[in-house]
Amino acid sequence: MSEPTAEVDQDTDVPGAQALLRGLDVLLAIGTAPQPPRFRDLEKSIGIPRASLHRLLAALVSRRMVRHDPRTRTYHVGMRVLELSRRSLDQNSIIRAAKPELARVARRLQRTICVMVLDNEDVFVLDFEDADPSYGRLVRFWPRSRAIESAAGRSMLAALPKERCEAFLQDLSPTIVEKPAMDRLRADLGVAKALGYAVMTREPVSGRAGAASAILDETGYPIGALACLFETDQIPAEDLHDAGRALVEAAHRASGHIGMGYATRSVLPRPDTPVGAAVEVLATGRDFVGENPVWNPRRRRLYWVDVLAPALRWWDPARREAGRVELPRLTAGIAFDEQDRLVAAGQHGLFLLDPETGVERRLVDPEADRPDNRCNTVGVDPKGRLWVGTMAINHEIGRGSLYAVDADLAVHRHIDKVGMAKNVAFDTAGQRLYFADTANNVVLAFDFDALSGTIANRRAFLAAADIPGNPNGITVDAEDHLWVACLGGWRVCRYDPSGRLVEEVVLPVPMPTNCAFGGEDMATLYVTSTWIRLPAGLSAEAPASGQLIAVRTGTRGQPPRRFREASP
Repeated sequence: MSEPTAEVDQDTDVPGAQALLRGLDVLLAIGTAPQPPRFRDLEKSIGIPRASLHRLLAALVSRRMVRHDPRTRTYHVGMRVLELSRRSLDQNSIIRAAKPELARVARRLQRTICVMVLDNEDVFVLDFEDADPSYGRLVRFWPRSRAIESAAGRSMLAALPKERCEAFLQDLSPTIVEKPAMDRLRADLGVAKALGYAVMTREPVSGRAGAASAILDETGYPIGALACLFETDQIPAEDLHDAGRALVEAAHRASGHIGMGYATRSVLPRPDTPVGAAVEVLATGRDFVGENPVWNPRRRRLYWVDVLAPALRWWDPARREAGRVELPRLTAGIAFDEQDRLVAAGQHGLFLLDPETGVERRLVDPEADRPDNRCNTVGVDPKGRLWVGTMAINHEIGRGSLYAVDADLAVHRHIDKVGMAKNVAFDTAGQRLYFADTANNVVLAFDFDALSGTIANRRAFLAAADIPGNPNGITVDAEDHLWVACLGGWRVCRYDPSGRLVEEVVLPVPMPTNCAFGGEDMATLYVTSTWIRLPAGLSAEAPASGQLIAVRTGTRGQPPRRFREASP
């Protein structure tokens, strides 16, 4: 005979259990009171008859759930509750998974690290570890806070499957009345998902800055978060993100989903060769992740995107001026069409983007059926098709694809299960397509039929041994040589059509992300870079990280190609 089961609303009282529920209310009132309460305090806060309160307190004291101090006439949580709590922590799977990482990351950051969990719309501290072991196991009180108002809550919400996260936000919508606030929250969660951690410069309840990364179970579902609270909200962005990167490493080790696989970001030692005079760090300001540079000869500007502090960036080399247009959501790839309109790609597919205002108009989403993926790169072939690479928002490897988008916005998938898609590049004859897969540390080459838009004869053009670091963005110059931005390699490298290294340019940044030729003579190689992906501690060694770099190479790039869109 099976045991009886019942599904009940967690926020609804169970019929026939009034006495039990009142007793629990008394226990909760004692446990959450700022000071140990007296009888009259409980009577006032709970609002039940005096005689009933006497009986409930007597019953709780008899079971050692509550302790009465006759000297102060106050009530305290009993030792039995503390014992049950301690046993629950010892048996808790989240604690068992996180325990080794708590101590490690607390020592590394020299801060108290907490394990936090979701409880309906709130988060609370389940366990913690102090950086200084001499503190012992101090009993501390961290108040509950709304999930959306804490870095820990946001890290867990961002890690949810998109449909579950959206359902959570829909339940919150009555409390977030203004649509811009909800749109901003969705955008912040998208960035947190891409980073693998969430940061808040000031959490409303604690008044402090916070960073957190979700712990996932073996199915990839968030079950808790490792969180760090700072003593103040006056924390430099670098320190906050350094903590975030340390927490995400620890959370990945604590998670039960190690087999899912994530791209690692290693950095080679700085080259002994000094940075040459042909390399200039431009005063563009620092991007979180600069990506996908495109030269526009009509506007005489270089455009690129900051992916994780979402913005459209531009550089005017004649005026030596830089600009920034904030974007409402994560955007990673751009191209221009024949009408000089900007086509962008990101979290919601492809859209037209006004480069002055950031206003969007949706075009098509190649992966509308994959809500936890996003577009990552855009390239244009000799016939004006768009080539779009996709990836998992949380950087899980192997979930990306490569698509071609025709003038009528018809979408064709050419490669699936890509490690980490970067951009495509084409030789001058339009007969060879190059494609960089960063996670698999390879640049692929294909025979390309420009008329039909098909690819064939897949082969490795550059393998791991050929590249210092990971191959990221690529471009082909007018002499059919491939330039590769070597992520983690402190350089861009040039390879001839046979794959032989013919030139390398040492850079002042360890993690260049992409490259493109531009300028009036198309002889300047512009290189974007990142600082948010740097391993902790490298920012001081490479302060130019995140800025745009110009390299006078002695060669020219191909004329920029434009998307030939059939729609008006």
